[in-house]
Amino acid sequence: MTIISIRISEKEKLALRKHGKISSVIKEAIALYLDSEQSKRTFKRLKELQRASGIRTTATEDVSLIKEDRSR
Repeated sequence: MTIISIRISEKEKLALRKHGKISSVIKEAIALYLDSEQSKRTFKRLKELQRASGIRTTATEDVSLIKEDRSR
């Protein structure tokens, strides 16, 4: 397991503690950030494919594609 060290102020520390154990909150935040970045890449790729093929999808279909991609 990799160890990551961060510096936070007392104010930030108290704010994080309100949401639970600091390490768990940070792990969840990192996971959410990585999921968000993956979604951005997926949407970007989808737009590129749509431009290339002329195929259009709805927002609901886009969300389904992202969920399917994340489950892989």
